[in-house]
Amino acid sequence: MTSRPDVGPYSRHIPSLDGFRGLAVLGVMASHLFPGTTNGILRPIGAIRSFGATGVDLFFVLSGFLITGILYDSLHDPGFFRKFYARRVLRIFPLYYGVLFALMVLTPWLNIHWGHMKWALLFYLQNTGIAGPFYTFHMSRDVSLNHFWTLAVEEQFYFIWPLAIFFIRDLRKLLWTCLALSSIALVLRFILAFHHTNYNVINCSTPCRADSLLIGAALALLLRSSLHDAVLRWSKSIFFVMCSALVVFNLIRLGVERRPEWLFGFDASYLALRYTIVAVGSAALIAWSLQTISVARTTFENKTLRFFGKYSYGLYVLHFVFLGFLLSVFRGWIAYITPNKRIAGIGSGFLAFGVAVVAAYLSYNLYEKRFLRLKRYFEYKRTGVSSEKVKSC
Repeated sequence: MTSRPDVGPYSRHIPSLDGFRGLAVLGVMASHLFPGTTNGILRPIGAIRSFGATGVDLFFVLSGFLITGILYDSLHDPGFFRKFYARRVLRIFPLYYGVLFALMVLTPWLNIHWGHMKWALLFYLQNTGIAGPFYTFHMSRDVSLNHFWTLAVEEQFYFIWPLAIFFIRDLRKLLWTCLALSSIALVLRFILAFHHTNYNVINCSTPCRADSLLIGAALALLLRSSLHDAVLRWSKSIFFVMCSALVVFNLIRLGVERRPEWLFGFDASYLALRYTIVAVGSAALIAWSLQTISVARTTFENKTLRFFGKYSYGLYVLHFVFLGFLLSVFRGWIAYITPNKRIAGIGSGFLAFGVAVVAAYLSYNLYEKRFLRLKRYFEYKRTGVSSEKVKSC
């Protein structure tokens, strides 16, 4: 497997990936904004809500894809580590630590109970259990940072993966590394699931979720190899195969529900396999959107999806922090207009969504941008790659 010299197109800003990011964040937000929408006429919204949780998987795969591409293309840059970590810090830390600092200052007024989790959050260890069972951590009735576990997974990956790429370097060996580590994550999930391990441990720990990031990483490497054209050509088919696999699993479960003695084994197997299936499907969807002409590319280059993609980080970080409080307030407002609980549930969700969009927009343009401008001091110089400014990450 030889490396392709024309890696430049994947080292520059790709509009369709903005839309992909937008889809991911909208999915995650839908899974949080519309609780209690699984019955009756609200079942379609409930289905979207359930599917929306896979937005996290989309984020992980996309992160692995973008980060690995950046790292592999900049292997010969003398500032390999310095530039990578500086750019990550400027993109991620200001908003993350800004939220933590603001909540710490407001702790007495918001009645927040940090326990030892404050230190775990400061060092991106909130998903490790180092400060106690993270899935039982409740800051207060109105404030929550439970969604920050995904940021811990990504930061832990960013800490280790650049070292692997720097020291391994060879494209073929890196691909085998992705395969080996992804297999370990899958086997680990099987072991934990069949030993009745708490779902949150499996869902939120980096070793169990690493394959989502690594499958995205493998895609980035494959698109820099002689298999480039084959990957793009087969991406659409692979995406639909993975979607079909998810449908089949859910149909089988309906039948297994009638056999309680089989149910645990099936659920444990599905829990272990689902992440891999979704990750492969997500990677295929990314590759499909990179084709010159495709439905996926047209969809993800839509201006609305790209808008949400641009502000996705702020939307993800901010939408959940005061969500419980906002939903409660908005339901109360709507109750003055109509006693219908379904309308109150949907209406409060959309109002909270509007607040999140405004907050993310203001955060990006008034706060985060000041730090992002500093990235110009850490531009990459890559051998054989166009010097056009990198904006993918």
